[in-house]
Amino acid sequence: MKLGSNRVIAILALGVLACESSNVGSGVFPATPADGPIPVIGSAPETYRPTAAGAPRTDIWLGLLVRSGDGLVLQNLSNATDREGYDNQPSFAHDGSAIYYVSAVDSTQTEVFRYMIESGAIERVTTTEGVSEFSPTMIPGQNAFSAIHEIRGKQYLWRYGLEGGEIGAIFSTAEPVGYHAWADEYTVAMFILGSPATLQVGNALTGDIRVVAERPGRSIHRIPDSNEISFVRKVSEDEWWIERLNPRTGDTERLTRTVQGAEDYAWTPEGELLMGKGSVLHRWTVNTGWTEFHDLTGVGIESVTRLAVSPDGRMIAIVADRSAG
Repeated sequence: MKLGSNRVIAILALGVLACESSNVGSGVFPATPADGPIPVIGSAPETYRPTAAGAPRTDIWLGLLVRSGDGLVLQNLSNATDREGYDNQPSFAHDGSAIYYVSAVDSTQTEVFRYMIESGAIERVTTTEGVSEFSPTMIPGQNAFSAIHEIRGKQYLWRYGLEGGEIGAIFSTAEPVGYHAWADEYTVAMFILGSPATLQVGNALTGDIRVVAERPGRSIHRIPDSNEISFVRKVSEDEWWIERLNPRTGDTERLTRTVQGAEDYAWTPEGELLMGKGSVLHRWTVNTGWTEFHDLTGVGIESVTRLAVSPDGRMIAIVADRSAG
C-alpha cells in the first residue's frame, strides 16, 4: 500500500497530540452475546454480492484543526492513504495516535488497517478469510474496537482486540447492522437495515435491544461529554435533521437540519458539528448555525463524505472520492 509523501502533518502532530496510552480496561461485557448464540450461517444466497464489490475509490486525508478566535482553521492537509481502491470509515484510537479504517484488499473483501500518525506507517490489523469488516469504532473503556462483520450475506456487530484478534459477536439478534456508535461502555446505537431502516439501542450486558427511531442516516456518533447519541433522521427526501438521542429513555431532540443533501458529520470536543458537501467543509455552532469554513478545491478534493475528529479535537480525517486523474 502506498504511503502519503507529506510527513509535515506527522511532525506537527507530535507537538499537539496527547499520545499517552489511555487508561482503558480489558472488557466490561461478555465475550459471547448476552442475547444468545449466533445462528448457524449457511451458504450465501444466490443474489449476494459482497459490499466490497461495489466500494468506491476513496482516500483518507489528515489535517490539523487550529483555533483562530471563535473559528477554526484547517492546516497541513495531506493524503494519508493515497492509493487506488477503497480506504474509508476512519476512527481515531483512544489516545489519538492512530486512525483505524477499512480498506478493500480485493474486489470481494475489506479488512481493518491502522495509520500511525507519528510515523505515517500503515499496518494491517485484521486478516479474516471469507469475512469483511466495516466501520471500526473504539469501544469506550476497553482495549478493543467494534466493527461490522460481514459473512455470507449476514452483518453482525463484532468485537476485536486492538491488534485485530477476534473476540466475537456482541449481539446475535441484531442483524443486518449497517453502522453504529457507542454511548458508553456497553450501550450502542445501531443502524439496522430494513424497510424502513431503524435505529436500535442495544445493551451488551443484558442483550436487550429496542427500536428508537425509523429512517436514520448512516452517520451516528456519541455526543462529546455525554452518554448521548446523535443521528440523522431522514424525514423526507429533502428534509434531514441531526437529532440528539437519550439511549436510556429513547427521547429525541432536534438539533439542526443538515447541510442540504449531506449526511456525514463529526463532532468536535467543543460541541461543534462539522460537515462536508462537495469540496466545502461547513461548521455549526448553537450561536452561528451553519457557516463555511474551508474550501478543499486547492488540494484537488471535489467530493467529501465521512469525517472524524481526534479525541483532543486537533486533527481531522476526511474521506474524499479519489479524483479521476
